[in-house]
Amino acid sequence: MKYIVASTAVTDEIHFADGKRVETVAGGAGVYALCGIKLWSDDVMLVTGVGADFPSIYGGWYKNNNISMDGFIEKDAKTPHTVIQYFADGEREEMPRYGAEHYKKIETVPEDLKPYFETASGIYIFKNSNPDFWKEIIKYKENSDSKVMWEIGCDATYPENYENVKKIARHMDIFSINLTESKHMMKKDNIEEIIKEYQDFQIPLVFLRRGAEGAIMITPDEAIIVPSQKNVKVVDPTGGGNSSSGAVLYGFCEGYSPLMCGKMGSISAAMCISQYGVPNRITSEMRQEAMQNAER
Repeated sequence: MKYIVASTAVTDEIHFADGKRVETVAGGAGVYALCGIKLWSDDVMLVTGVGADFPSIYGGWYKNNNISMDGFIEKDAKTPHTVIQYFADGEREEMPRYGAEHYKKIETVPEDLKPYFETASGIYIFKNSNPDFWKEIIKYKENSDSKVMWEIGCDATYPENYENVKKIARHMDIFSINLTESKHMMKKDNIEEIIKEYQDFQIPLVFLRRGAEGAIMITPDEAIIVPSQKNVKVVDPTGGGNSSSGAVLYGFCEGYSPLMCGKMGSISAAMCISQYGVPNRITSEMRQEAMQNAER
């Protein structure tokens, strides 16, 4: 496969701030990033641990979307089930129903990804800053032509960890993070100062996500503001950042400009936040429309 997504595929149970609940939808950063790339390319696969029950729960969705399940590794009887609680201020917290140890057992580990560094053009990784994980990934990357995007987990974006984050990010091709996480991690509120910090990373691209305000594409030499999609009815914001990150990785690997990559990210995010969970089907007609939209 040309594009590999390394993160979780779970069941999400979503509790919204207004009291509405969605009991069971396909979730996890991995499946949203997968959808973000799938809108632009069929050559994409998710690599992660799953439960033995995963094919019976979600196999139909993968079949209907013609997405390979060859990257799934059975690591437990049950697929993780995450309860997501949204709050009135837009923040959220996540709780794994079967416990943190079960969730950790299912997660992608470096050994799962090693063979794909020989063949993939782009690899998306959603992860915190675990040094043992990244030590192995950086070693694989040094001997590979694969481009790697690190979308950082929010549990790693605290001030005391900033220097460690920089050390890891400087080995990446793309670093994806949102503005709220950046402000907290850097202890800065000034957007120009934050952009300058990221330019000092000296990596090809930092994808600074700003939610409904769009994103800023930061290279060592410039910062390009990309708006979000207009006239989008937000049904469920879950996965917007993951799906946009996946699309940006695709655009980057295909040689598109930072501006075009950002537009692709906005379009993929709009697709994923327009219903509860992931779209039922991602069609060739949707891809054609997405490309026309990006080019406009």
